[in-house]
Amino acid sequence: MNSSGHTSKIKNKKQALKSIIINSLGIFVGSLIYALGVNIFIQPNHIAPGGFIGISIIINHFAPILKIGILLIIMNIPLLIVGWRRLGIKFLFGTIVGTILSSILIDITLPFAPQIKTEPILGAIYGGFLMGAGIGVIFRFFGSTGGTDLLAQIVYDYTGLPFGQSLMFIDVSIIILAGVFFKSVSIPLYSIIAALISNYAIDIAQEGFRFYKTVLIITKEPDKIKEAVLNEMERGITELKAKGAYTGEDKTVLMVAIPHTEISKIKKLAVEIDPESFIIIGDASEIIGQGFKSPKERI
Repeated sequence: MNSSGHTSKIKNKKQALKSIIINSLGIFVGSLIYALGVNIFIQPNHIAPGGFIGISIIINHFAPILKIGILLIIMNIPLLIVGWRRLGIKFLFGTIVGTILSSILIDITLPFAPQIKTEPILGAIYGGFLMGAGIGVIFRFFGSTGGTDLLAQIVYDYTGLPFGQSLMFIDVSIIILAGVFFKSVSIPLYSIIAALISNYAIDIAQEGFRFYKTVLIITKEPDKIKEAVLNEMERGITELKAKGAYTGEDKTVLMVAIPHTEISKIKKLAVEIDPESFIIIGDASEIIGQGFKSPKERI
């Protein structure tokens, strides 16, 4: 009994150590991609895509002795101290590792990274994509680069101001400041483009190019549509019982999760069987389960 428990503890410790190593390596790779995006495209073109990275780029431009990575660490320290209770141990570890690695790698890779001062719009596109891809990889391994995301969450905790509004206000303020300090009306535009592309790249890095849809079909012919979906599309389907709020009539709602490439097929199938069917199609950022992603799948 004791031997079994001891063996189990050793196994758990090994799994925990393995998880820490894998996550740390993943965060390192993401941090390297992020750092290269900043050094090759973003900083040389004076693009400040919001966040602490935007503030650091502005300060570094006027005081080159203050390195971007060092500034990022300095700004994140008080946030980590204030927000450590909210993050939880696992995410706090990833945030500390991600913040330190991404910041240090920005300074370490700077002398070796080619600084491409091309058209600012191209710098915004390429730089934003690399930054977002790097952050997305960091997120996948339970890390974070800290910054204004954490600041916005702390503001929400203490003031009740919604996270999205806090984040938008902070980032917009930084982008406007970039335009003022760099004396350019185009810099804010390029910074916004970089931020938007970065957010898109974060989603791709976390979810890949697999886009899924959730389809709800309200129909009077549930059995026929179920049979068609099961046999012709070979997809699982869930039947939900509902009641019309206005008529009070009992209704059947069919729910199907499918890749976006099969949307046209299921719409055609449902309408052919029941022309009066009511179809609702929504985005599903991720689907885990049989026929899609395994619950154990990490990457």
